[in-house]
Amino acid sequence: MCIKILLFFLLHWSFVQLATIKYNSPNADDTKYWESYNEARIKQLLSRTNSGESFARNVIIFVGDGMGIQTVTAGRIFKGQHEKKVSGEESELVWDSFPHTGLSKTYNTDRQVPDSAGTATALFSGIKTKYHVVGLDSTLNKSSLVQGKVDSIMKWAQDAGKRTGFVTTTRVTHATPSALYAHSPERGYESDIPIPSAYKSSLKDIARQLVENEPGNKLNVILGGGRDPMGAPIKNQSVPPYSFSPVGMESVFPRSDGLVLTDMWLKSKSNAKDRTYYVTTETELNKVDTKNTEYLLGLFANSHMTYDALRNYTDEPSLAQMTVKAIEVLDRKNSAGYVLMVEGGKIDHAHHQNFARLALHEVLGLDKAVEAALKLVGDDTLILVTADHSHSVTFNGYPERGNDILGFGNKEGIEPYETLSYANGPGFYEHRASANYTNPRFNTWTRVEDTDRSSPVYRHLATVPLVEDTHGGEDVPVYALGPNANLVQGAMEQNFIAYIMSYSGCFGPASKHNNACKRTIS
Repeated sequence: MCIKILLFFLLHWSFVQLATIKYNSPNADDTKYWESYNEARIKQLLSRTNSGESFARNVIIFVGDGMGIQTVTAGRIFKGQHEKKVSGEESELVWDSFPHTGLSKTYNTDRQVPDSAGTATALFSGIKTKYHVVGLDSTLNKSSLVQGKVDSIMKWAQDAGKRTGFVTTTRVTHATPSALYAHSPERGYESDIPIPSAYKSSLKDIARQLVENEPGNKLNVILGGGRDPMGAPIKNQSVPPYSFSPVGMESVFPRSDGLVLTDMWLKSKSNAKDRTYYVTTETELNKVDTKNTEYLLGLFANSHMTYDALRNYTDEPSLAQMTVKAIEVLDRKNSAGYVLMVEGGKIDHAHHQNFARLALHEVLGLDKAVEAALKLVGDDTLILVTADHSHSVTFNGYPERGNDILGFGNKEGIEPYETLSYANGPGFYEHRASANYTNPRFNTWTRVEDTDRSSPVYRHLATVPLVEDTHGGEDVPVYALGPNANLVQGAMEQNFIAYIMSYSGCFGPASKHNNACKRTIS
């Protein structure tokens, strides 16, 4: 008996030890390592793929922040049901018909499940990096705040003479867009306030980098939210009539140094004063004569922009509207082309709050933006649609064909549960029926069919209580259309996506492999 007990404890101890083991990366994970990976992969692909020696005059990358494969599938069904199609499953998102698809591995160099700063740096610079780090490689350490700077596709494109810009529904200084132009050890340094006092004299905040440093100060188009970190005058914004308003009105990143960066941006464009515009509403954006615009800055919210489903309460443009205006400003017949990043950033925000309905509306907003872009571009444009990471949302159960994607997923005769639920997040608290957590058999959960599920800010069930839902760590899809789209195939490290854009667009480090880049681009 004693031997059995001893064996039990030994086995238990072994399993605990296995569960707590940390495996260090076998690689250096620095710039040199990821560049070597990119070089090896592109050579391998070119050896077995007929690229046609073509190039893309323009490159557009759409990023659905937090848009994992579960969200894509649910968004597709939601689109069909939203458009009153019979069932929804047979519906298609615009990118579903793109001829080339692949998978992207999203981990950070120090995290299995990543954040948006590290993933955006990988997407746009070709170099994986640490959690919360923007525009720096993993050699970063506390004693050297900006060690390991890496350039992005915007710098590569500008050096090649291309026009550049980005569109986002988040703050323009937020994690994803900031990786296009900034170098920061912490994504939260959007304004001067969050920077520790010991670093304030040696570290420039992200908003200042956008206005003062290359490549940010050379961007032709900047559209999104974020008047706060830019030091712009705060405007009153309408609030949707809900007890909880998830519209991003909060002033999280105001400035303490008195800088009005929007004024500084306008002043820096004095050589093109009559072709430079700063706008703050959809009404003002619609009045911009894009054919005669060289630089366009639009800040449509104090913090993040409003969720698309609630946008009718505000004078804010949709993602599709901003995308159209951006392309119209960037596209010039006599130029070398352009590079544009479009982020549907609030898919992520909705999932963090377990707002499944709002998240799927945001997917439709991105879908409309891609559709609008396709109407404006030709065969000389490479279009990529992907995500930076996934979320903990689960698509589960056995709902019948045509069942409401936001409805119940159980078989007949089983206690109802939701087709879309979350592994964790604030939805836990809204569904908990009793404070008695010790007896899970009695009255521990509110019956889901007894809850009011009609509100756009209804939170789907989460099974672990957290203030915010976490990201998910699984691979995310990549969809490609246009010149050299066939380089998108298989499961790739996320940082290789930057090399696909570089190769096809004839800018940056991968352009040397494309013989078509040796021809004059007109």
